Amino acid sequence: MSIQSQAPPALSLPRRYLASIPLRLRRLINRSVASMLANREKAAMQFAKGCNGTTASDGSPVRDTHHHQRI
Repeated sequence: MSIQSQAPPALSLPRRYLASIPLRLRRLINRSVASMLANREKAAMQFAKGCNGTTASDGSPVRDTHHHQRI
């Protein structure tokens, strides 16, 4: 008793083209989201590097009055 697997029939050229459209769209969206996340991470790293010098000469933390204003 042998089991034979039947491969699905090959798609025609127009059907292959139509099937590839959602895949291409998904790749485009994935690339744009990955790029956006990379840019945000880069901006966060630059912001973190800029916040390193927030101590006074006596070692006490300096308050950033520009970002912590009272309304």
